[in-house]
Amino acid sequence: MTARYKLHVSSRALPGREEDYDRWYAETHVADMLALPGFLACDRYRQLGMDGQPTGIFVALYEVETDDPAALLQSVFAAVPTMRLTDAIDPDSAAFSFLQ
Repeated sequence: MTARYKLHVSSRALPGREEDYDRWYAETHVADMLALPGFLACDRYRQLGMDGQPTGIFVALYEVETDDPAALLQSVFAAVPTMRLTDAIDPDSAAFSFLQ
């Protein structure tokens, strides 16, 4: 049975590249992700610290529909070579988790 989840993705831009990263994500990457099977919608956020200041972490919450969350995530990784990527991302910062 197909269920709906939120896929939580957090990442950082390289220092000084936040605007480039944010523009790429909003104008390019969201469309690439929503073209994948099972991806329905995306909301994006900037994480703030307890002092209300940006932490440098960007968060995307994708609404997804799947009967196998692990396979859906693997389909994202398999699609990476066909996506339009940016050099503004900190490649070690990406983290993924499912919410239900």
